[in-house]
Order: sequence, then C-alpha cells, then structure tokens
Amino acid sequence: MSSKHVTISLTLERLWQFSLQYYSVREVKEACLHLQNHFKGNVNLLLLLKWLDEQQVCFKEQDWRKVEECLGRSETLLHDYRELRRKLKFHLPDTVYRESLQFELQLEKQQQSDLVDCINSIELTVNHAEPLTLRYCRQLGGEQLYTAFSDPIDNIANQ
Repeated sequence: MSSKHVTISLTLERLWQFSLQYYSVREVKEACLHLQNHFKGNVNLLLLLKWLDEQQVCFKEQDWRKVEECLGRSETLLHDYRELRRKLKFHLPDTVYRESLQFELQLEKQQQSDLVDCINSIELTVNHAEPLTLRYCRQLGGEQLYTAFSDPIDNIANQ
C-alpha cells in the first residue's frame, strides 16, 4: 500500500473542542485517567491520537519520538502542578481549588497547542495500519484500556 501524504486542518481550537466533547464521556474519562495514573500516559497525547484516528491519518514511525518530545516543555510543569493541586485539595477553600483546576486546564491547553504545532510540522499519511490510540495504549502496557477508545466519536456521542 502506498503512503500518500495527507493534508489536514488541525488547529488548537479544533483539537480542544474535540477533546472537551470526547473527554466528557464517562467511560473515556475514566480510561484516560487510568492511563495517566497507572501507566504514566499523557491524556493530551491520547486525545490528539484519537483525533488523528478519527481523520484516518497517521504519522511515520520515526516521528513518534518527535511527537512525544514536543510534550517535554509542558509535561513536567503540568505533572508537578497536578500533584501540588491534589495535595492541597482538602486544604484550600472551594473557590481557590476551582481556580486551580481552571489554571490546570490552561496548562493542558498549552500542551495541546504544542502538540498541534508538532503535528502540523510533520508529514501525515492515510492510516492503513492499526489505530494510533491502540499503539499508544500498547506502548504504555495498557492495551486493555483501548476498548474505551475504539468506538468512533459519532457512536459515543449518540449513546
């Protein structure tokens, strides 16, 4: 099969809106958090990969490292902030805690911006192989979680 170059229109707002809709499904949210907390997975990367799966596109094997490296700038900050927020949860007034969650969402959005920039800088092709979300779950050792991500978003939204 030939690997024909594909052009997609990925913007931060498009990925962000997709992520909000997809993550709002209880089963998806639980699987994402399980992947993050038990397999050290990156939820924003998984959401990006799901978006790419929905477009039926993928990137070359050698670009996996580049995509994962683009998380480096924000991952440590986001991880450390998330840990601090969790530790302070029961010591902060509700309003301050909600503000801390909002700030964390801004960090998440910045990370998605980094991912969008990265994806828009590499060559994409039609995906004739397995879904990227399955590959990522398998890579982390959480292949059993893939079932939560396997349905197309249209099927999930209509449940």
